[in-house]
Amino acid sequence: MAEMDPVDTYRRIADVLRSAQRVAIEIENEPEKRKRLRTFSPQEVATLLRVKPREITAYMKSTSDQLGGARNRLTFSDILQLRKSLHDSSGDLRFFPRRQPERGEGLATAVFSNFKGGSAKTTSSVHFAQYMAREGYRVLLIDLDSQGSATAQFGIDPSTEVGFENSFTAWTTARETGQEIQASSLCQATYWPSIDLVPAGAVLSQAEESLSRRAANGNVEDVFYFDELASFLAAVGDNYDIAVVDTRPDVNMLMTIALHAATGLVVPTRATMTDLASTGEFFSHLANYIADFKEAFGNGLKVKFTKVMVTAYDPTDRSQEALVGLIRERFGDVVLENEFLHSKIMGTAGFGKETLYEYEPSTDRAAYNRVMASVNAVNHAIEREILQSWGRIPGEWFDDMEARA
Repeated sequence: MAEMDPVDTYRRIADVLRSAQRVAIEIENEPEKRKRLRTFSPQEVATLLRVKPREITAYMKSTSDQLGGARNRLTFSDILQLRKSLHDSSGDLRFFPRRQPERGEGLATAVFSNFKGGSAKTTSSVHFAQYMAREGYRVLLIDLDSQGSATAQFGIDPSTEVGFENSFTAWTTARETGQEIQASSLCQATYWPSIDLVPAGAVLSQAEESLSRRAANGNVEDVFYFDELASFLAAVGDNYDIAVVDTRPDVNMLMTIALHAATGLVVPTRATMTDLASTGEFFSHLANYIADFKEAFGNGLKVKFTKVMVTAYDPTDRSQEALVGLIRERFGDVVLENEFLHSKIMGTAGFGKETLYEYEPSTDRAAYNRVMASVNAVNHAIEREILQSWGRIPGEWFDDMEARA
């Protein structure tokens, strides 16, 4: 029997698996063969904006010509226009909550990170980005995981559509070599009108190497390599309210620069002993790193909030319930009050290459509503932290979770 040629075999396997997702996306999204965002019913929009359905209907009638004739559904762009219209007529920030630079509200950065893969880190970060877009914010999603899972979720193939010139690698390389680069050129529009993406792929290994070289060479000009993401965000921040960063699940340079840019850190974990042990090691690493950094440079990180998010939670599993109860008892409000529920709806939505915010159920509406209530609750809590980092005190409308369900 002839020996297997591992190079040829592995390349063929890689090619097949790389093409599988692209084919699935193209079939699902004929004829454009690109992911697109569905439209929304007046009832959905009324619930989202917390107004009466008749207000949405009236808006649709009054703008029928602008919207291309009478329609019974709205696009996401329509929703953004409606938000601005409602804000302009009422002055109510709930309709258009974007940051206000004149009041000192800077770009907020939420970093999703943990050591362990499989903690639903990418799922959590993508859903938070889409939640914030739904709530009226301008969002930049930065994928710093070379697997490119968040990138793929937005219908971009990390293996064929992400390279040196359109990933964060271009920024780190330019900074290392002293070249000029326009940061905004790396922010790619997506099919969500208020979400831009800095995509990721295997090419991020070059960014990792660049940062490692700068950390090791000791030159004065390279001392502040850890501010690379913060510098990038300073260059593009005027265009966004919130940056959401998805990192690779291990200790690496890209995770480190994300921590130095973070307004808040969100640590997703499943309620299992192995996941919680890994999360404990992650926090131990953070404590040691911050202590060493402070000793070396005289200051620590500027993180304003840190939250542990329990993901894939099954409330019928007594062992999970006990573990969550324990960590809540020990750590209090560091753990988000609600859990991101496990649900078969996640699998159903994923089969269609959709997030929960993109999925429109045709059956089992009750199960969909349960998991949506859970994801809205955890994202709502993180949004509260963002607003407080800006110095805002959310009004009573913000706590009306029943209206958001």
